[in-house]
Amino acid sequence: MPLKRVALEVTSVLEPIPYTARGLTRYKIDCSFTTDAGEPVRLQRRGFATRGEALIWAEREIVLVKSGHKRKETQVQVKAASVSTREALEAIFSWWRSSGRKKESTIHADRCSINKHVLPVLGDVPWSRLTQAQVAQLVADARDMPTPRHLSVLKAALRDSRRAGLDPPAVLVDIPRRPSANKTDFINAAELDKICSHTLPRWAAAFRFLFHTGLRAGELMALEWFDLDLGNQRETMTVRRTVYPVSGGFSVSSPKSGKHRTVPLNHSSVVALRDIVQATRPGKGMYPPPDAPLGERLVFPSDAGGYMNKSVLARALSEACKKARFRHISPHTLRHSFGSNLAQAGVDIYDICTLMGHSSVAMTMRYAHLSPDGLRSSARKLDTLSRQAKKSNSK
Repeated sequence: MPLKRVALEVTSVLEPIPYTARGLTRYKIDCSFTTDAGEPVRLQRRGFATRGEALIWAEREIVLVKSGHKRKETQVQVKAASVSTREALEAIFSWWRSSGRKKESTIHADRCSINKHVLPVLGDVPWSRLTQAQVAQLVADARDMPTPRHLSVLKAALRDSRRAGLDPPAVLVDIPRRPSANKTDFINAAELDKICSHTLPRWAAAFRFLFHTGLRAGELMALEWFDLDLGNQRETMTVRRTVYPVSGGFSVSSPKSGKHRTVPLNHSSVVALRDIVQATRPGKGMYPPPDAPLGERLVFPSDAGGYMNKSVLARALSEACKKARFRHISPHTLRHSFGSNLAQAGVDIYDICTLMGHSSVAMTMRYAHLSPDGLRSSARKLDTLSRQAKKSNSK
């Protein structure tokens, strides 16, 4: 269907809108025009890395609409009465991906949670006919769950349903609030030694490396030897990617914060790396040839020579805890232990934030109460400054 204005006229006033996401500047498109038939068309998309990419995408979409080869999904509201909840959620997942609203790894985790808790119950129910009673039952069933992710995903899906071209059902998701215990489980170095003494050297080295670097499990699985600089007095690691399992394989993306980070390595983490080499690359050097296959480039590959599923690591850690007669912990507990032990050692909370790759210091504040200095002691420092000022004025 032809446009009322030619593409050149439309794009001449088109200007991508900058915004900030996870500390990075991104660009979004939000423009409207009308066809000859008087039908409004609105182009919307987020997540472009540069202004040029946003312009190229918008111009291409306008040409496709003008030539009649494509129509935006938001032009026509889908009659949701004929769309099942399963189909509606899949359409919303697709919109989150194409708009850049969510990362692929987040969408994967969201879909897994929905597939487990929502679709078995409501998958075949028409999206527009969801009732408040059905949603309330989902909430009731999740009462004892520590983190009911599927409820958060469903709430976000209802919010973005119209943007994905679907009329949303008239329901609300009230996620139950739980009192915060202000406690994050972690272990100390002695407890780590106890766990590592009840497992194979390969796993012990991996546990120690996570404990001393604060890596996420997916970041360890995606780490390559070329991401490490083990020169004397400059031992560092650059975290460039994470990996997570998807149907039929693995997907690699940027770290959770959306940006790379360089982490200095302490002596214990370097020793753990050498132990990993002895366990996974016996008789070989630490750095493989530049054209080596993936299995040789990875610091911690699977037995098949590719990416390892982090569930294998979690299972090994769980078995080690059982043998050591220690409480169950997960690989993410080792990451929390990194932040918690640094806080107990008096490391500045902003430094911990940088080392752990948090997108904001608010995420790191869970460790603040462990600082030996504490908020009260910090506030008392003002008394010292006041006394010094009084002495200075009395002279």
